[in-house]
Amino acid sequence: MGLAITVDDIPANGNKPPDITRLEITQKMLVVFKKHHLSGVYGLINGDKIENSSEGLAVAKEWLNSGQLLGNHSFSHLDLAKSSSKDYIADIQKNDVLLTRLMGNKEYRYFRYPYLSEGNTAQKRDAVRRYLRENHYKIAPVTVDFFEYEWNDAYVRCLKKNDGAAIAWLKQSYLEQALNALTISHTLSMMLFDRDIKNVLLIHVNAFSAERLDELLSAYERNNVYFIPLTDALQDSVYNINPNIIRDRSYTFLNQIRLARGLENPPLVSQLYASLPEDKISKLCC
Repeated sequence: MGLAITVDDIPANGNKPPDITRLEITQKMLVVFKKHHLSGVYGLINGDKIENSSEGLAVAKEWLNSGQLLGNHSFSHLDLAKSSSKDYIADIQKNDVLLTRLMGNKEYRYFRYPYLSEGNTAQKRDAVRRYLRENHYKIAPVTVDFFEYEWNDAYVRCLKKNDGAAIAWLKQSYLEQALNALTISHTLSMMLFDRDIKNVLLIHVNAFSAERLDELLSAYERNNVYFIPLTDALQDSVYNINPNIIRDRSYTFLNQIRLARGLENPPLVSQLYASLPEDKISKLCC
């Protein structure tokens, strides 16, 4: 399975332990990317965090200096379901100014919808898609997602309490769900297209993902995953499909297509989604 790695919320996601900086978290991830021979990994930025934090600009520059790339995740991480299309488009444009300065002549016009929310009305959905198309943006879809950001704040809480057993469980369950996400993507891809499509993984730039990134990528490699650039993944013809889904949360790309076709999840996929330990994570070390 070909898989592109993408990282949201550059320069900061979630809480962090007091003994590590945002720059150090980023550097930790970048070292792992180098170990696994990954370059051109798109980090999707929120410009407000870059401009309004002491480390934001340093994180973005470190990302680029390591051979990775930056794309657009909206300036303020707006939710299209809670914003007008006019305000949302203006927020995308505000990020353009920063991306042009940081990326120079490198291609930054890849857009990831915050919350994967592509519009809860036809007007919003179509207005934003039209803007992106007319301004030569490509949507950066997601096909492999296990909500890994949910582990981060629990990890920070458990570190504070020095709860080694809880941290061990977080590490084990994180990897288990990461592998489940591969199975979900494979199962849906085979159901919809009779083949494995080129996939796109969503993770975030936070302390726990930095801690687990090497083991995550190694586990994927052991499961016959090979890493490809986002630009390569989006050459797959399936990404020419516009599912035209209208909902608050637009779900992963494969699920959007499944819903557009009026199909139910296969039993295995439903079972794996149900296994996500979100309730336990939210209460751990509280």
